[in-house]
Amino acid sequence: MLPTRILRLALACATLATACAAQAADKLKFGMLRVPNATYVGIEKGFFREQDLDIEIIYFRSGAELVPALSTGQIDIGATTAGAALYNSIAQGVKVKIVADYQVVRPQESASNTNWIVVRKDLLDGGTFKTPADAKGRTVAITARGQITHLFAGKFLERGGLTEKDVRMVPMSYPDMLAAFKGGSIDVAMWIDPFMTIAEQNGFARRFLSVAEIIPDLTIGVVMFGERLAQKDRKTGERFMTGFHKANTWLRANIANAASRKEIAGMYQKYIPVEDASAYERVALGVGRESLVPMVEGPAGHQMQRDWYARAGLVPKVPDMKDVVDPSFAQAVR
Repeated sequence: MLPTRILRLALACATLATACAAQAADKLKFGMLRVPNATYVGIEKGFFREQDLDIEIIYFRSGAELVPALSTGQIDIGATTAGAALYNSIAQGVKVKIVADYQVVRPQESASNTNWIVVRKDLLDGGTFKTPADAKGRTVAITARGQITHLFAGKFLERGGLTEKDVRMVPMSYPDMLAAFKGGSIDVAMWIDPFMTIAEQNGFARRFLSVAEIIPDLTIGVVMFGERLAQKDRKTGERFMTGFHKANTWLRANIANAASRKEIAGMYQKYIPVEDASAYERVALGVGRESLVPMVEGPAGHQMQRDWYARAGLVPKVPDMKDVVDPSFAQAVR
């Protein structure tokens, strides 16, 4: 009888220890759009668990919805693009900070160049679209004014000596762009995978120019902290950044490896299922720069983005970059 009692006691203690360990993990609510990123890698590879963190993902339809949720404490962390809405919110006193650049585009890193200017295939095949200047008078699709695809379009048109006034710019979602190309109602789009690959496979459109060639080292996506992690509980913020940094490092090291791509595809398919899961093995996937430290200055820095939106009349009150960016969390990672 004694051994049985000891065994039961041991099992009870083990169960209690497991429960206590589970309770010890700090829960963080992470808001994002439904796009592949290193967060899924951090969860599946256990990098956040190593930091005693339990990450709950909450999806939003746009960054315009995400930022208010972050500022009011409904979520602790947010991942999206840094558009005019973010700069306006910070200028108005919203307490959120960009703490990491989780996705950048570089010409030399083709496996992670997710963003392209795409042109209708018949225009390219017929020779009527050869340079950015040929966009004049055409219909150009972006996701919305003040979002990063608007910046892409502006920089693309500048290459051809054009402005927005020279084209018909229309807002639509990425999936809607696919149908619009098929029906011939748009000529040019600021687009991402997997939609580009689908369009090319079906003969609707072709890649014309990579955003990485237009604005090398541009930050596409940022990680933001709300007041809880940015000010009140910086230690937890640093723990999160440690786990996220490990996830980004692993992703960078494995994104071009065929065997690892199958593993990555499995992770992304679990969270964002697509009809053909193998597509994740072929399409470009976003990664952050090695350090994740936000790049503020320079021709592709956050300051350039802020100023571009301001010149477009979309950021009437320009915020100080010290109020926008806090690089200390990424810099603290060893």
